[in-house]
Amino acid sequence: MQSLTATEESIMNCIWSLEQDASVADLLTCMKEKYNKEYARTTICVFMSYLREKGFVAYRKKSHAYVYHAVISREEYQKDRVNDLLQRCFDGSLTDLVRTALLVGCPDKAQQEEISSLLTI
Repeated sequence: MQSLTATEESIMNCIWSLEQDASVADLLTCMKEKYNKEYARTTICVFMSYLREKGFVAYRKKSHAYVYHAVISREEYQKDRVNDLLQRCFDGSLTDLVRTALLVGCPDKAQQEEISSLLTI
């Protein structure tokens, strides 16, 4: 799976959070509300063509506009990115990855309990 730029990831997060077909107008609104970033319509269209080429989205024509939907789920992308991080930065050591994540993330009590329950699987 190809990696995404920061802006492409932000657009994909918008698509995933909408949980329905997304128009360029929907994406412009989401990018402004969620990331406080304003883009020209044409800029979003260019990013959408990149995301199509990378296999992340597909589109269909709806009335006079295109609407986009995710081809790759958020979970698939997250798994791929974490696996890449695990191999590149931690030499495959899941223990080192988790230790570092816990040091950086500082989980609260509820998160600690949730993490503990995951470890009993």
